Amino acid sequence: MKLKKLNIIALAFASIAVCGCKTNDELNEHHFDNKLFVDMENPVNDFVFKEGEESSTASRDLYLATALEAATTVTGRFVAAPSKVSVYNSLYGGMALPLPENKCVIESPVATIDAGATKSNPVTVSFVNLETLNSDSTYVMPVEVTDVTGIGLLDSKKVSYFVFKGASLINVVADISQNYFPVNWASRDLVTNMSAITVEALIRVRDFGTVDGLKGQAMSTIFGIEGTFLVRIGDSGFPENQVQLVNPNGNFPEGNSALGLPTNEWVHVAVVWDATTGDRIIYTNGEEVARDQEAAGRVSLLGGSNGCFIGRAYNDERWLEGDISEVRIWNVQRTQEEIASHFYEVDPASPGLVAYWKFNEGAGKVVKDNTVNGNDITANEDLTWTNVALPERGN
Repeated sequence: MKLKKLNIIALAFASIAVCGCKTNDELNEHHFDNKLFVDMENPVNDFVFKEGEESSTASRDLYLATALEAATTVTGRFVAAPSKVSVYNSLYGGMALPLPENKCVIESPVATIDAGATKSNPVTVSFVNLETLNSDSTYVMPVEVTDVTGIGLLDSKKVSYFVFKGASLINVVADISQNYFPVNWASRDLVTNMSAITVEALIRVRDFGTVDGLKGQAMSTIFGIEGTFLVRIGDSGFPENQVQLVNPNGNFPEGNSALGLPTNEWVHVAVVWDATTGDRIIYTNGEEVARDQEAAGRVSLLGGSNGCFIGRAYNDERWLEGDISEVRIWNVQRTQEEIASHFYEVDPASPGLVAYWKFNEGAGKVVKDNTVNGNDITANEDLTWTNVALPERGN
């Protein structure tokens, strides 16, 4: 009797074990409905456009997909859905405007997944005439999957959002801390015995001081040649953050702490020397901050054995501790109006423009001269590139 009871208990445990194995097998089976969805890692697709640029367009391919092989042919249609911009704004905390529908073109909108497959043909969504948009606004065009046949649609992955923002005039700059550029002029005649010169630069300086004991002197070099023509910031007994012009007629202007530049802010600096009029003028953000008429003579940027530099003067310890962009050398005196109206961009074919270094390459050590004069420059050390958006909103 005891043996019979033991056998019954053993059979019971065996039944439990078999049931357990069956349950595990069942867990490995697919017990969910196959669904259709838009095959995308991120539902938000960002684009930039440049207002006024000729024929600005963009495009993106979209695909439909299923988790499992389709049991039958599956189709879906991609359509523009501007009414869902409010959904985008709610999800992502934006204040975007609907992209005008005539700027969204889907010529062949139907995507098909064949039976036994898991991914559709591509459907190209194109965006045209973006240059007519307002660069101060953000636009969104949602694209939704509709008219699905052969399968159910996963609601959480049926809409893609295409976001359009105005491109900045300047998107990348060079950090030239502990670095400099020798300038070896390809067009020597343009910089020999000039009767006038204007130097412009857009800079953002972190520190005008000696910088962790590495930068040995509180001087920051923008451009020029020691002893001949030099645009720098700071000097011995002079505010370390004030722009100074050094030429054979003496240093200009006198020290004035009220004219000091801020740290960690973008500032446009322009320095003029006109040897025919004697004018020496310094502008900050388009405003004249100093002027005299005591600079007769002519300027040459060929230099001696040390040459001409961006970011270096006399020695390697007078670098510019920060970012630089839009360095321009002119062989004419630029007017205040001309300077103030073109902080972020000028026409490379402008009369009198000798060299134009935008510092927007974003990689490598070579910075291109955007004029036809061929004065490309190469950094002494590897460059650090910094992403920016200039002009900043509201400027």
